[in-house]
Amino acid sequence: MSSDPTKVIALSSLASFAAGALSIWTIVNWRQRCEKSKITDCEPTIVQPVRRPTPQPHQHSDEESGEQLHWNPFQERRGIGDLVIKANHIALIVSDVGRSLHFYVDILGLQQIRRPNFDRHGAWLTMGNLELHLIKGIPVPPPEDNLIVGHIALETTDVKLTLQKLIEMKVEFRQNISVPDPKTSRENRFEGGASKGPTGVVQYFFTDPDGYYIELCNCDILTDFCLNKERGSEALQYCEGVKKYHALTVAQTAMRWRRKARRQRDEDLDLILEYLPRATEVHKERYENLCKRRFTYGDIMQGFSDEEIQEALLRGHNAVRLAIRLLTRQRGTDRYFQPPSFYEKGELTKPKAFHMVKNKK
Repeated sequence: MSSDPTKVIALSSLASFAAGALSIWTIVNWRQRCEKSKITDCEPTIVQPVRRPTPQPHQHSDEESGEQLHWNPFQERRGIGDLVIKANHIALIVSDVGRSLHFYVDILGLQQIRRPNFDRHGAWLTMGNLELHLIKGIPVPPPEDNLIVGHIALETTDVKLTLQKLIEMKVEFRQNISVPDPKTSRENRFEGGASKGPTGVVQYFFTDPDGYYIELCNCDILTDFCLNKERGSEALQYCEGVKKYHALTVAQTAMRWRRKARRQRDEDLDLILEYLPRATEVHKERYENLCKRRFTYGDIMQGFSDEEIQEALLRGHNAVRLAIRLLTRQRGTDRYFQPPSFYEKGELTKPKAFHMVKNKK
């Protein structure tokens, strides 16, 4: 059965009309949207105030701060920890703001930033993730001529090139050689011990015009270690020399020793030694461990000779606690400090030791 040609033409015309009308409506609607968008773009934007959510304890995320923070969300933060987000700035008292600006901008490469009008002279700089505020006044630099000092540490991506530029700019510096890397930290039983070989962590120390110490280092290696972010299984191998199932016993024993030490006097020690026989020979491992403690700055064993340590062990029948008490009594209120060695102008330098008198309580 054939179709009527008139009906076919009519249906075809109707379909064409509908398609044309739809196309026209689409174009008109699109133009209206474009015009409306242009007008909106030209109008001033009214910014509504955004209320910051009330900070919740231990929930400061990296997204909120825009940078990677060190907070561990699974570790308790005490005091006002739920209100503190991050460090904002470090302030230094300098004698000459212009001279300090030259050092921090032209030598260290920091950038000066805007500073509000205070009632004192100064300048502000950015250190990348932290601000440095310079305030004119009386400087208070570290008095000691060693590397056991307060300092500002800046990370560098290339320690070799950093060394080269320091030499080119004729900056006098010292290289710390007693800093361990994560591997040696896991392997060493005791703190300290100057390492003359490379450990992977490089630290260069020098001073600003007022004597404040600046450190340049590749300290990101230590940061990953300290925050337990090392790759592989090595991150889980570090311990402080105390096994988990011994931790409580060690803590309880330490508390008992502390209470007893407060009660016991010199006469108690003499009474113990009176009934305790003298050892016939020195316990080798205990003697070596006590000697190793001399590498740790401020340790009670610093300043004692090999012979003094051996004699204390013999008198105390190789009991380490008694040997330390004997040495402590021998020294009295005097405290001995031997700062770690460092490299200066290519030579190994050993700072001078000094004494401090401990106040009696």
